[in-house]
Amino acid sequence: MKSRRLNILDYSICVVTLLCLLGFGLARAGKAGVNQEIEGSPKVDIEVFITGLKTKDLDLFKVGDKSSITIRNNPVTPPMTIVKVEHQQKQVAFLSPDGKKAVAFPDPANSIAHDFLVTVEADADKASDGFVIRGQKIKLGNQIELEAFKYRVQGVVVDIRAVSATSPAPAATTGGATPSPSK
Repeated sequence: MKSRRLNILDYSICVVTLLCLLGFGLARAGKAGVNQEIEGSPKVDIEVFITGLKTKDLDLFKVGDKSSITIRNNPVTPPMTIVKVEHQQKQVAFLSPDGKKAVAFPDPANSIAHDFLVTVEADADKASDGFVIRGQKIKLGNQIELEAFKYRVQGVVVDIRAVSATSPAPAATTGGATPSPSK
C-alpha cells in the first residue's frame, strides 16, 4: 500500500481554514472588534493644539474655512470646518526673582513661533469606547495633521466633545493669554 503525503499546499489550506474558523468564532463571541454598536451620530468638536508653529501669518486658520485632517496617515474626507481659533506667541518660562514661582514671557529668540488651538467640527459615530470619524477612531493624544491651501501642520488632539444643538457659535480669539476652555 502506498502512503499518501501532504504537500505545502495542503498544509496552507488547513491553516487558512483554521484561521477563518477562529476569526468567525471570535466575531460571534464579540471579541473581534468588528461588531461595535453605534450609540449615536453626534457632531463633535475636536480641539487640536499646534505648538511652536513658525509663521508670520497669524490669520492662517480662519473660522468658517475648511481644513482636511489626517489621522494615523489616513486622510479623512470631506474636509472639516474650523469653528474656533485661539493663538498666542510661544512662551518660555523663567524663575521669578524671588525664586518661588515660574513666570512665562514671549520667547525673544523665536519671535515668529506661535501656539494655536484650532477647533474643527465633524460628524462622528459614538461607539462604546469613543468617537469614530469616518472609520478612524479619534482619542485624546492622537497626532493629527491639518491641511489647507497654505499649510500642512501637525498637532495633538487635546479635547473631543459632542456639540449640543443649543450652543452658540464660538468666536475667534487672538493674541494675549489663552482663555480657559469652557465646558
